[in-house]
Amino acid sequence: MLTCVERLDIERAFAEALASQPNPQSLIETIFLTEARSILLDLRFGGTARDIAAFTLTSCLLSRWSCSPALLEMLLEYLVTVKGHGAFGTILGRVQRRVDPNSSDYASSWLLDNSRPFFDRHDLRNHVQLLIEQNGRPILQVPADGKGYGRSYSLRFLEHLENCRPDDVHVLAASVSEGAAPSYEVEDLLAHVGAQLGNMGSLPERTRSSYSESAALWILQRLMSAGGLWVLVLDGFGQPRLRLELHETIQSLAYQVTVAQYRRRIRLVLLDYPHPLPHVSGADILTEALPPAANICRADLMPCLESWGDLRRQRGLVGVASGELYRLADGMLTKAPPEGKDRLQALNAELVKLLDLPAGGLDGAI
Repeated sequence: MLTCVERLDIERAFAEALASQPNPQSLIETIFLTEARSILLDLRFGGTARDIAAFTLTSCLLSRWSCSPALLEMLLEYLVTVKGHGAFGTILGRVQRRVDPNSSDYASSWLLDNSRPFFDRHDLRNHVQLLIEQNGRPILQVPADGKGYGRSYSLRFLEHLENCRPDDVHVLAASVSEGAAPSYEVEDLLAHVGAQLGNMGSLPERTRSSYSESAALWILQRLMSAGGLWVLVLDGFGQPRLRLELHETIQSLAYQVTVAQYRRRIRLVLLDYPHPLPHVSGADILTEALPPAANICRADLMPCLESWGDLRRQRGLVGVASGELYRLADGMLTKAPPEGKDRLQALNAELVKLLDLPAGGLDGAI
């Protein structure tokens, strides 16, 4: 919704407005009216005016256009009409027209600093955008399928989005190595979460009747206190012989993130978890249908190849004509295995090779 420079300018102007008020909470209520409660519930007023401004602006950006008028529109309207920041008028008009000046991170063809090709996965892109930009369905399930695409790229895509939006989207992942399910305990999951947050603290005591519920609340409370939007990714917890207590912890997490207190700030992504989620409505869950790798065609590879051509030109190298890119895509598809993960891995490997091509052209790539 904002460029990086615009964000800093608006945050600075709002901080100045907050600093001039004896009661920052009252000003937020004045600006955001009935929507103020969703901001105030999570806001801590012990920080500086700049801290409060940064938190509030992050809430506006996370909300995007989910309410009418948008939270960012309300804030800009106040800064323009009450505080006299006329320079923000152009931005206000753009927000009212629902125009985002940033290119869509969800459409990226290369992930993690242009080092990993990412093709097709249209279903995943759409579902992740719904997951992050709205809070109607806070759970995403990506099933296992031996003939489908790699689940690991689902996590890579989320990490890519975190790189693109480091101020407001954070990804935390825990995985169970293949074959390790029988020995993996709830305390291992809590240790993974605590280590990544840098806030381990004391683990919940086994005094309650349901330790799994205590563990789920322990995770949620730490994510809520960390600020921003958190995407918790659990991978490999669908393996056979996983401890019942872990299943109960996951089921408790799934239920809790659908509650209003948590669904504003936390998302749950389950990779390869085919088990039921009791007490969770299907209306709260997004499910990706993994397409067969055999269906990958030229149209799926072309966005990667076109982006690669743009990267070459940005580096001062020779551009590549569309006809050559078509021929390159067809050659990759011909050489790749016909289906399964082998096909996916082969196509990924061929695309990565393009990053190391000499400046002279495509010799040896087709």
